[in-house]
Amino acid sequence: MKAGAVMKSILLLCAILLCPGCASEKICDPPCQEWEECIDGTCTPPPCCPDAPADEIHISVSGRALDITTGQGVSVAVEPMLPDYPSPPPNPPPPVRSDENGNFETDCFNVTNVALGVLLMTDDYPPDNGDGAYFPAISGAAGWDTNVEKVCIYDAKVYTVPNTLVAALDADTSVDSHNYGFVIGRVVDSSGDPVAGAVITKGDGTNLVEVIYPDASLTTFDGTVTSESGIFVLPHTNFAGGITEVVAEKDGMPFGAEKAAPKAGCTYVVYILGY
Repeated sequence: MKAGAVMKSILLLCAILLCPGCASEKICDPPCQEWEECIDGTCTPPPCCPDAPADEIHISVSGRALDITTGQGVSVAVEPMLPDYPSPPPNPPPPVRSDENGNFETDCFNVTNVALGVLLMTDDYPPDNGDGAYFPAISGAAGWDTNVEKVCIYDAKVYTVPNTLVAALDADTSVDSHNYGFVIGRVVDSSGDPVAGAVITKGDGTNLVEVIYPDASLTTFDGTVTSESGIFVLPHTNFAGGITEVVAEKDGMPFGAEKAAPKAGCTYVVYILGY
């Protein structure tokens, strides 16, 4: 037997003597997410709203609230929105406050009759409809087609937009945030890093009415492609037909498409992911 094999055998024997049950314990590979537990080699999330009535589906959402301009976690109000809920409207949980690193977790809420998915709105805490540091911003949390897909969400990312940026857009571009709202987005690669040099079009490849490309400092708005920030802005004039699919284009980089639409008095946030 080679020396290396002998050493491995000795180490295994020592491990069994020191921890008899460890030899049979299954390891999770790749490692579990922080909210999961490794059980018999399988990463298992915690029970999802175990106190929900038997005839209803309840979920909660946890994750991080991030400033879209810096990527840093921020302390803001995070509130679930159920835009397609049938009448009468539901009573979703009240806003929760993310901590200084942006971490948040909502209470459980009923999605039994929600057909499309869940959105999350961020604002100052308590919410002030854009009078404070941040403008109301909506991010998608999850979408679904079947009840099986209605499960608790543990890694949501929601975004905030500083009022300083919104004020500059209102003053220097065609954006009218109060009366029509706007869409803001970022193009990122498969690692989540911003992509410079991308062009935003409709999902079918045709041109949008107007795309605003801020510079890297987000102070001028006359670019023709995304800057190092990867950020773009779509005024309401692009959405005369309602919800519109948008995609990024750059030579040698494929991207997924995202659907978006503005709402008066707030902004809708999209991340276009490269793969």
